Amino acid sequence: MPRVAFIGLGRMGHGMAGRYLDAGFTVTLWNRSKTKAEDLIARGAHWATSPEDAAIDADAVVTMVADDEASRAVWLGPKGAAKTAKAGTIAIECSTVSYDHAREMGRELNARG
Repeated sequence: MPRVAFIGLGRMGHGMAGRYLDAGFTVTLWNRSKTKAEDLIARGAHWATSPEDAAIDADAVVTMVADDEASRAVWLGPKGAAKTAKAGTIAIECSTVSYDHAREMGRELNARG
């Protein structure tokens, strides 16, 4: 079964991660606050210490964070998911971001493989 990392566990991220767990996927989670993940961890999700940690071995990384700045941080920051995402990992950006940011992130992540 594919491995999916969820970064950002607000209302939508939490709900989507739960659906992936229900479908039998291996799910790894990261959120600024671990308390938002506790019920999903109790159901079998794995906790990551950073976006970088969450992306290790993930087939897909789903991010749902507040804005362009938060998106850039979880993907490209010092402990960003792009550091450990393997070549071919599917990047699914569901955050509330600007058009320009989405295009820039697409270029940046594609350049990394």
